[in-house]
Amino acid sequence: MSEARPSALLRFFVFLVITAAVGGGGWVYWQRQQQAAAEPKMAAKAKGAALVTTAKVTKDNFALDLDAIGTVQSFESADISSNVTEHVTELSFQDGDFVKKGTVLAKLSDTEEQAMLASAKATLAEEEREIARLRNLVKDGAAPEARLQERLTLSDIAKQKINEAEARLADRVITAPFDGWLGLRRISVGALVSPGTIIASLDKIDVVKIDFFVPETYLGSVKPGTAIVARAETVKGRRFEGKLAHLDSRLDPLTRSVAARAEVANPDLTLKPGMLVLVALRVEPRFSLAVPERSLVPIGAKAYVFTIADGKAKRVEVKTGLRKPGVVEIVSGLPEGETIIADGLVGLQDNAAVKVTGEYTGPVKAFNPEQPGGAAQE
Repeated sequence: MSEARPSALLRFFVFLVITAAVGGGGWVYWQRQQQAAAEPKMAAKAKGAALVTTAKVTKDNFALDLDAIGTVQSFESADISSNVTEHVTELSFQDGDFVKKGTVLAKLSDTEEQAMLASAKATLAEEEREIARLRNLVKDGAAPEARLQERLTLSDIAKQKINEAEARLADRVITAPFDGWLGLRRISVGALVSPGTIIASLDKIDVVKIDFFVPETYLGSVKPGTAIVARAETVKGRRFEGKLAHLDSRLDPLTRSVAARAEVANPDLTLKPGMLVLVALRVEPRFSLAVPERSLVPIGAKAYVFTIADGKAKRVEVKTGLRKPGVVEIVSGLPEGETIIADGLVGLQDNAAVKVTGEYTGPVKAFNPEQPGGAAQE
């Protein structure tokens, strides 16, 4: 009977094992509870010292350039035509020639006008001889004064006929009205031309005009002399700089815009009349206070930024104005030079402790797949 029951020593050993297992489990459980209780305190402590980067309130130019679509016009332009209906007897130019003002471009048949001029000159010569004879007769009293006056009148008529014939001849000689470049010849020798028949086009394009429209809202910022830059899709990489020359005297009531005209130097004749260009109008600078756009914290309809005072974040309401990439205008609420928090705003509360880790250097440049290795676009 006594042999079937375990010995006292064995029972004591089992008791020790069980006690140790229960004690060890309780100690592990207590450690875990302590760690769980400490985590919120550590998180709260870390949250109270938020890591942030700062930026200064500085001034920036918020005068946004005006982009418009313009059309190139010749500085001077004319369609060369005839004043009369007549056959062409001579053409003295080639396609694309540069001609000076007064250069003869074409001559028309003038046989009849030459005959009229010769007849008028002969009549004038006859009248002048008769006048000379009558002057002597009138002086001697051998002829009445009325006959002399009659011949003087006929002499004046002959002179007028000469002027008329010369004017008719001038209409049959077509000249360049200004310096410029001729276009394509439209007619040939022997063709019958009449008023409105285009012989060729003439354009002065070493300086060109660019016509475009300026919205009403920009009228207070633009004036004659404002710089413009034009770019043509057909000539990529070229910038054509010029100045605004004139604004129209009235606005279009439908589009609320005014026609504008700029003048641009074109020494190599790259810009052609009728060409479509993109015009950037450099509006006069307007400097205002600015902060990084990422520093704004919108709450409802209001906007706030965080400043730093005594190592703590202070929420300040601001009024914003215009925006441009990465920057927003501050109309009121901040002085120039104030330090604000630019990064580290997630979860940041008013009066929270902050630790400054550096200065904000600007937004990350956009990825440019066209550059080797996808380098950031400048």
